Amino acid sequence: MSTHAIVATGAYSRSGSGRGTGVELMRLVTGQPDGAPTVEHLTSVELENPTFLLWSRDGSLLYAVLETSPSRLVALRVGQEGTSAEVVADLALQGEGACHLAFGHRASTLVVADYGSGTVETVKLDTDGIPQELVDFDSHGDRADGLDPHPHQVVPMPGTELLAVPDLGLDRVFLYAQDSTGQIDLAGEIPLRRGSGPRHLAADHESEQLHISCERSGMIATAVRQQNDADPALPRIARGAEYRWAVRSMEPASRHEGTNELSHLELTADEGHLLVANRGPDTLSLLSLVSMRPSIVDEIEVGAHPRHFAQRGDLVLVAAQEADRIDLLRVDGERLSVAAAPIEAPSVACIAVRP
Repeated sequence: MSTHAIVATGAYSRSGSGRGTGVELMRLVTGQPDGAPTVEHLTSVELENPTFLLWSRDGSLLYAVLETSPSRLVALRVGQEGTSAEVVADLALQGEGACHLAFGHRASTLVVADYGSGTVETVKLDTDGIPQELVDFDSHGDRADGLDPHPHQVVPMPGTELLAVPDLGLDRVFLYAQDSTGQIDLAGEIPLRRGSGPRHLAADHESEQLHISCERSGMIATAVRQQNDADPALPRIARGAEYRWAVRSMEPASRHEGTNELSHLELTADEGHLLVANRGPDTLSLLSLVSMRPSIVDEIEVGAHPRHFAQRGDLVLVAAQEADRIDLLRVDGERLSVAAAPIEAPSVACIAVRP
């Protein structure tokens, strides 16, 4: 039986620094008799450099951060069939060069990472999920020690009340707690080796293990959770987070030699494997997590500069930015294969499957 999903993509735009339109909506059809997925383009919205997208939990809204100066947060109301999309909010932020966003843990908020200005911003949503106002602004420059901060992602950590923000420029993952008003406060950090360049992070369902793609070193850092042994009599601000994480291993993400600027990584649904996009080799790697250290079990070529990917069942949709295409791959146990011919997608930077 065939199944349908609405897929949104964001691209560096002709009005910005790329060749794309902005946001594209398409229908992905799987489960057909021949086994090959198909894609139908539905509609597009012209936006300047939407570099990351996030669906609302009910799939009615699509949020986009624009890599502009200042950063902007846009909300689109998307029709049930994906053939219509209307801008319902366009909020200018204080930072520059936004590259990622995620839901906060508190007070109907979105948290945005600004790569360009080295800042993290929190936006309040109304009861309909529409962005209303900026409620918090945190600068990593205050902790930079002369380096250039570049926060690259925001991750709500399962099993905790923390938000993780990898900072590529400072070689640290910052851990934030969020109060009832939506404001965030630093609660801890995970230091990595100088020159690692942590970009994206994938946490298991209890955040017992964190896997971090290190863009500058080409390695995957795995951090394990430990109980924080700080004196419980101290105030919470002094104790920091309930847990802390320590890096246990650093493993290469590709079998290929040479420069590898890692981008995105995700766990598979059963959390037994890790998928990692490699820029340089231009491959997607599949790593087993059965042993104490992630180990590569398969690797497949994709289009140039795989910046991001998304999973849909056993399918993986890879945004190959410089190849102007989306690769369609399939995961079968410990094997990766081509599921269908690539989809044309100029300067594609991110992919989001509607829930």
